[in-house]
Amino acid sequence: MKVGIVPVAEAKRTELDGMAKTYFAEMLPEGPPYYPAALDRYWAEPGRHPYLIHGDNRAIGFALVWNHADGTHELTEFTIMPQYRHQGLGTQAAHLIFNALGGDWTLGVATNSSGGMAFWQQCLIDCENTCEVIPGAAKTSRQCGSFTFRIER
Repeated sequence: MKVGIVPVAEAKRTELDGMAKTYFAEMLPEGPPYYPAALDRYWAEPGRHPYLIHGDNRAIGFALVWNHADGTHELTEFTIMPQYRHQGLGTQAAHLIFNALGGDWTLGVATNSSGGMAFWQQCLIDCENTCEVIPGAAKTSRQCGSFTFRIER
């Protein structure tokens, strides 16, 4: 399956909102419930990048990136819908996102993301432009760990 990333205009966010509801129920099964307004800042604040992940011209996931004031990019949310997992599509999509922006990155791994630390460790090793990969502690109570790294272009 050919994977691509597409920036999401606010007028076209319905598909992302639908996937976000499913994703947040999976990552936060104890709540709080998902409200689309929670993502409004991705279309209202500068330095926010919402992406749909496409496979064969259909949405199979999404990613949300926040550019911090110091220039570091944070992958705040990332998912491939369950029926498309374990096919290498998430790795392909992550590489596209990282290379689209380059530079310094950070990401936290959700506690409810089964195999998340192992996935991100392998994904970052496999991305040819990645260097300085450093596993770290969780940044929030809902995370099991984190990574910082650099994408050289």
